Amino acid sequence: MTLQANRDYATAGAALVAVAAVVGLMSGQDVGAAGRQAASAARRTIVDGVYTVEQARRGREQYRKRCVLCHLDKGQGHQAAPIIAGESLEREGDAEAPPIAGDAFLTQWNGRTVKDLFDKMAGTMPVGGAGTLRPQEYADVLAFLFEISKLPAGQQELPAAPDQLALITIGK
Repeated sequence: MTLQANRDYATAGAALVAVAAVVGLMSGQDVGAAGRQAASAARRTIVDGVYTVEQARRGREQYRKRCVLCHLDKGQGHQAAPIIAGESLEREGDAEAPPIAGDAFLTQWNGRTVKDLFDKMAGTMPVGGAGTLRPQEYADVLAFLFEISKLPAGQQELPAAPDQLALITIGK
C-alpha cells in the first residue's frame, strides 16, 4: 500500500469517527461514546495481518545492515548468545541487546501500541545512530520483526504514520 493510500485510509477512519459522532448526536447518544465506539472498531492487533510479505523482505534487508550485530539473526538478542570459553563473541553495539522477536518480546510489549514500539526504535536504534532510518524503514524493520515472531502477514503494509500505528495493539 502506498503512503497516499495509507493517508486515505486514515482520512476515511477520521471521517467514520465524525459520522459516528453526528449519528450519536442525532440519536441522543453521548458524542464521546459514539466516537469511542467508532475508534475501537478501527483498532487492530498485530495478529490481524498488519504488514505484507514484501514489506518484511525490505525490513530484513535493513535488519541485516543495522540490527543483526546486536540482536542476532532471529532477533533473539545477546542475552541468548552462548558463552564459549576462550572465544570472544564481542560484536558491535550493545552487548546486552534484548530479544526483539518471539514470545518473550511479544509478552514484554503486550498491550502497548505499535506506535510505542516504533517510537522506542526510532528514538534509540541503531546504537550510536538513533533516528537515522527513514520512518518507512523503521516500519519495514518492524514488519520483519513481526514476521520472525511468526505473526501473519496481510494485504496492507504497516504504515509509518504515528496516528495509524497508535491504532494497532501488540497482543494476540
